[in-house]
Amino acid sequence: MARERVCSLSDVKEGELRSFKVGERDVVIIAIGGKITSFDRWCTHEQGDMSEGSIEGSIVTCPLHGSKFDVAHGGKNLVGPDEEPGGTVPDIQVFPVIVEGNDVFVQL
Repeated sequence: MARERVCSLSDVKEGELRSFKVGERDVVIIAIGGKITSFDRWCTHEQGDMSEGSIEGSIVTCPLHGSKFDVAHGGKNLVGPDEEPGGTVPDIQVFPVIVEGNDVFVQL
């Protein structure tokens, strides 16, 4: 796994989905309950932009068809598109986050 700097700690706001380009990868960074989490920007269903979705607790909802993923628990798919049962689409990829000083890194 390659460790890549994503942003400054001051760029991460509680409950705010922010997208960043990290090498060839697009990731979303968010603070949830003071813990910084990172996951793949594109939904596993039809590539909806998860940075434009909504968040409730640790559940991120895709803006296209409503798939829900729990990013605090490995990106597990809880609800599929159009209210289908969880597990009907692959889980979203979650990346380990490291904070050093004012720098936020992800391991891809």
